[in-house]
Amino acid sequence: MTDSARAARRRSIDVAALLSARTSRRRALIVSGVVIGLLAAIVVAWAVIVRPSADPAIAVPSTSPTSTQPTMLFQVKSAEGLALDSALLSTGGPSGRANVIMIPSTMALDVATGGTMPFGEIARLPDLAVTADALSDAIGVTIDATVALDTLGLSALVDAVGGVVVDVDVPVMATATDGTDTVLIPVGSGQLLQGPAAAAFATYLAPDEADSARSTRFRAVLERITTQLPSDRTKVEAIFTGLGASAKASVSTGEVADFFVGLRAAVLSDDIAYRSLLVTSIDTGGSTSNPAMLSLDNVAAAAMVAELLPGAMRTPGANSQVRVFVENGVGSPGLNTAARTALVDAGFTFVNGRNAPSFDHETTEIVIPDAGAAARAWGQAIAMALKVPATSVRVASVGQSVADVIVVLGADFIPPAA
Repeated sequence: MTDSARAARRRSIDVAALLSARTSRRRALIVSGVVIGLLAAIVVAWAVIVRPSADPAIAVPSTSPTSTQPTMLFQVKSAEGLALDSALLSTGGPSGRANVIMIPSTMALDVATGGTMPFGEIARLPDLAVTADALSDAIGVTIDATVALDTLGLSALVDAVGGVVVDVDVPVMATATDGTDTVLIPVGSGQLLQGPAAAAFATYLAPDEADSARSTRFRAVLERITTQLPSDRTKVEAIFTGLGASAKASVSTGEVADFFVGLRAAVLSDDIAYRSLLVTSIDTGGSTSNPAMLSLDNVAAAAMVAELLPGAMRTPGANSQVRVFVENGVGSPGLNTAARTALVDAGFTFVNGRNAPSFDHETTEIVIPDAGAAARAWGQAIAMALKVPATSVRVASVGQSVADVIVVLGADFIPPAA
């Protein structure tokens, strides 16, 4: 083993020890925070009882006209182009804290080109921007850059930082061409994985596991890579440039390097939050070979964005279309799809709210955020696009952050004939 290899190995082990110690501290804080959380819950519950008109799940976000919080969608793809791992990363912003938000590959999102697809499947489309655009439309965040590696690229990135030390929670299996399964990586804590093994670990999903299990492994590898990158921006740029065709980015390698230097500093100073985008299950009778689809929890996502990504929130304007959250208030199949076509054709961004709590809506409701001229113009344009009366437009009685405008389709919305 060369001196540089020994140094890289020591660095990997030192970083793993540092991150492990931080994890232990976080767990201790979580335990102590449970008591505080219970007390806070009592206070919140009392406030809700005495103030029934307030909606604690929806808040009016504070936004700025341009993104002040750099964001990056970072993905690892299979040989077939499927996004196995995805994370939305951010640095800076009002709090100065970095964020890593894991994105489930089986979450269904609307695609601007038409239809709904699992997030991981969208990555197969030839345009690199389509995946980021679908996520941006769904959660209302400006995504400044997209970086997509294949598994060889992830392997090379791990090797460039000297390997990563991770806790392997399940045996990582490899299937030979003859169908024989062998253990590629055994269970064990504090294992130093070089490139190919680390890539296999980060993208591995055991039988009957939820997608979140793979996301957790990917997060561990990504965290180790980030901390072990050089502090020198030029050296980081050289590493990403060296990935060659195994890496595709929507921005220059210099911009990728700048972002990761900032992210590295945040991780090393423990000024970072780790979350997963909240979803709900869509019962499709799925199995391991045909996994159940997931649907974005729009209200929870809006709250997460307001908390973690306020500087990256999209605001309506020439470069950021108005987002319209649509619910089916009648129950007729295909109603939201028809509304989507009408709204997208009119220049709006469609956010699928699926079914309303009830199906007794005789008339369509178009709820705008305020009584300002701009909001009223949105409402009138949406009413025209849906061919419903202008009287359908009303001003929200409480703040709404799930989208710019909320529409509940009623029986007066008649889908165009196929």
